[in-house]
Amino acid sequence: LAAETYKDFERTYIPEDQRHANKNPQAFCYSETIPAPTGKDDAQQKSDMELLRFSLVLIQSWLTPVQYLSKVFTNNLVFGTSD
Repeated sequence: LAAETYKDFERTYIPEDQRHANKNPQAFCYSETIPAPTGKDDAQQKSDMELLRFSLVLIQSWLTPVQYLSKVFTNNLVFGTSD
């Protein structure tokens, strides 16, 4: 679902020559290779430290893409406002 949502987002807002999916289709979802709990039972078996480590790695994996997107868009495009 996340990958499909991101594809829709790219198609709508990012010029084709700047789209990440076009450049690197194998690494489309930034967090897909991060080992994560797969359900409630799995998460409950992890220690707090393991869950915090997963959260940190997940956040770090999205820092570069978010920084890139923040350069692509101006605030008025992101928030739907005009000057």
